[in-house]
Amino acid sequence: MKRSASRTSRTVFSTQGDAWTTLGDQLRQKYPELAEKVARFQESDQVVGRLVDQVSDLFPYAWRNPTRFHEGMMLMIRGHNVAALGVFTELCEEDPEAYLAHYFLGYVCGSMGQHKQEVECYRRALRLRPEFPQPQLDLGCALWSLGNEAKAYEAMKRAVSLARDFPLLDYWLTFASDNLGRYLDIYGNEDKAQAEKARDISRAYYLMGNAFMEYGLNAAARQAFKNAVRVDPEYAQAYYRLGALHIKKLRNSKRSAKYLKQAEKLFARNNEAVQAALTHQLAHPGERPSDAARAAQLWLQEGLRLHKLGLYQAAVDAYKMAIKFQPVFRDAYYNMGIAYGSLEEQGLDTLERAIGAFKHAIRLDTEFIHAYIALGAAYLRRGENQQAVDLLEQAALLDPDNPNLFYYLGTAYRMTRQFDQAVRVLERAVQKAPDSVHAQFNLGLALMDGERYEEAEQALRDSLRIKPDLADAHYLLGQLYCTQLPDAERAQYHLRKCQKLYLKLKDYDKADRIRALLAQQAPG
Repeated sequence: MKRSASRTSRTVFSTQGDAWTTLGDQLRQKYPELAEKVARFQESDQVVGRLVDQVSDLFPYAWRNPTRFHEGMMLMIRGHNVAALGVFTELCEEDPEAYLAHYFLGYVCGSMGQHKQEVECYRRALRLRPEFPQPQLDLGCALWSLGNEAKAYEAMKRAVSLARDFPLLDYWLTFASDNLGRYLDIYGNEDKAQAEKARDISRAYYLMGNAFMEYGLNAAARQAFKNAVRVDPEYAQAYYRLGALHIKKLRNSKRSAKYLKQAEKLFARNNEAVQAALTHQLAHPGERPSDAARAAQLWLQEGLRLHKLGLYQAAVDAYKMAIKFQPVFRDAYYNMGIAYGSLEEQGLDTLERAIGAFKHAIRLDTEFIHAYIALGAAYLRRGENQQAVDLLEQAALLDPDNPNLFYYLGTAYRMTRQFDQAVRVLERAVQKAPDSVHAQFNLGLALMDGERYEEAEQALRDSLRIKPDLADAHYLLGQLYCTQLPDAERAQYHLRKCQKLYLKLKDYDKADRIRALLAQQAPG
C-alpha cells in the first residue's frame, strides 16, 4: 500500500529574528548533499577566477607575471596560506614595485595570525600606492589586533579621508572577509573561524564609525556603528558611540536612550563601572551627580584618553561634559582647544572654536602660560601675526624661561618682519632648549631673513645635527651654497640629499624643483 504524503512541511524555518547564518545552518543540516554541491561550486576555478578578476579590476597593475599573481590569489582564496605566502613573496622579490603583491602578502600573513608581518607588508604597499583606502582599512584592523589602538585609528582615519562614503569601505570589508579566504578553515574548525570573523568585522566597523565621526560624517558613522552591534550584539562601546552620536549629532533622543541603556547594561555586566557611570550621566542629562567635581574629573580623564587615541571629536564631547558639571574647569577648556586644533589639522574648520576655548581658559586663569602659547599658535595659524606678538609678549612677562613661548614669539616676530627681535628671541629659545630642532631651524630662517648668512649656515647645520633627515634644512643650505656662500660641492651634496628626502616624503613638487636646480648647477 502506498504511503500517504505527510501534511506537515518538511522544510520549516523560523522567520522571527533568525539571522541568515542560522538559516544557512538549517539548510546545510536538511540538505547536506546540496550544501556540498554549492561548496564545490564555490571552490571551482570558474568562481574563484571571477573573484580574482574583481580584485584586479579594483586594483589595476601591469604585472610582469600575471599568471603567477592569479595563482597566488587562487591559493589565498581557497585558504592555502602557506603556498600563497610563497607565491606572493616571489612576486615581491621579482617586482618590488608591485604594491598589490605586498598588499596580499600582508593579507595572507594576517590570515595566519602574523599581524606584525601583516602591518609591515601593508605599509610597504602604501608607500608605493598611498591613494587606495582599502589597504589603510586593513592596516587599521591589523594594528588593532596588535593592541596599538592609536595607530589603528590613525590608519582608519586615513582610509576615511580617502573614501568619505560608507558603502565603498563597507563593500571591501564584506567582500574581503567573505571571499578572500581569511576565515576559511581548511582543517574543519569552522566555528572558531566564524567567531574570529564576527569579532574582527565588528571591530572594523567600530574603528570605521569613530573615523567617520572625526570628519563630521555622522550618517556614515551611524551605519558603521549599527553594523558593529549587528555583528556583535554584546559590543558595549559600539552601543555607547551610537547613543552619543544620536544625542550630539543626529538629535534623536529616543534612539539615543535605547542605545545608551543597552551600553550601560553591558558595561555593568563587564564590571566597567566608570564607563557605566559615564554612560548613565550621558543618558540622563537632567540628573545631577552627588559629586559634580568628581564627575567632571572623570569626563576630563575620558577626554584625555580619547584624545590620546586620536579621537578628537569624541574628546571634545567629553570635555564639554566635564564643563557641564564644572563650568569653571580651566583644564577642560584648554584641552578642548587643543582637540579643536587637532581637528583643524585634519581639515575641519574648527580654528575659531579652538581660539574661543583658549581665551576662556585664560579668563579663568590669567597666568595659565600653556593657554597663552596655544592661543598664540592659533593666531599664527589664522594669519593674525600682530595679535600673536602682542599676546606672547604679555605671556613672556609671566614666564621668562619658557622655550616654547620664545619659539612662538620668535616665529611671530618673523611673520611681522621684525627680524632682529626674531633672532634675539629664537636665540633664547635655543639657549633654553638646545635640542629643539624647530627652534634651531627657525633661527636659521630668521638669520637668512636678516641677511646674516654665515650665522644662518651654522644654525641650519645645527638643526641637521639634531635631525639629519630634515629635508628643508638641506634645501636651504643648498640654496645658501649656490648663492650667498658659494660652494658648488656642498651645494650639490645638500640639494641631492633633500631631493631624495622629498621623494621619500612623496613631495614630488619640491623634488622636481630640486632636480631643476641641480640641472642648472651641472657643469657645461
